[in-house]
Amino acid sequence: MNLNLNDKVAIITGASEGLGKAIALSLSQEGAKVAISARRSEALRQTAEEITSITKQPVLTFAGDMTDATQIADFIEKVVHELGMVHILVNNVGQATRGELLSLKQEDWQKTFDINLLSAVNITTKVIPLMQRQRWGRIINISALSGKEPGEELVASNVVKAGLVSFSKTLARELAPDNILVNCVSPGLIESPQNERYFSAPEREEVLSKIPLGRFGQPEEFANVVAFLCSEQASYLTGVNLLIDGGTSRGL
Repeated sequence: MNLNLNDKVAIITGASEGLGKAIALSLSQEGAKVAISARRSEALRQTAEEITSITKQPVLTFAGDMTDATQIADFIEKVVHELGMVHILVNNVGQATRGELLSLKQEDWQKTFDINLLSAVNITTKVIPLMQRQRWGRIINISALSGKEPGEELVASNVVKAGLVSFSKTLARELAPDNILVNCVSPGLIESPQNERYFSAPEREEVLSKIPLGRFGQPEEFANVVAFLCSEQASYLTGVNLLIDGGTSRGL
């Protein structure tokens, strides 16, 4: 693609592996200056080196916990100090919580909320004033198919991912006058280390049978859509929840 992101600074959270890593690579390939965060410093360093080796672009890293408001503030301060501004924010931090209602404890709900929703709320709150100052911004929240069509034994994740979709839709209307576009992208089953850990071999075969395209998606297929939404090519798209699921969703 040629999305002309050469003058943009992009933050991607949860980017040491999987979808976040693929998004960071795609944005870097399109010319954006990329800043990535994750909790595991060594994995983060290796990802940054890999992206730089491919794109020849430097990658700013921040090892920290995006559920911690102080660490979020430190991350944004580092990005602004070293890269000057924030144009694009991709909230990719997330984690599925398995279990039916009666099997979950209060701390399971709190952790699911903090990781999947509150982290996005807190970092978005920090970058909005920067985007308003320049009257340009792109905020992409990575939800999940289960936020639209609830998955089995995922009650906490279903609820919180739906909340992230609602947050995106609400914010899109609030920020439209500032030329800040807010969209949600909801993956179905995409090849990733997280999904490899989540599904046993028999479970994988079962879920594959429910995907009309007959396969898991590839990270780059997902990431290229996110990169498009970050560009001027998508300048009239805001407030959408875009499913990338190989046709799995049955809803209209």
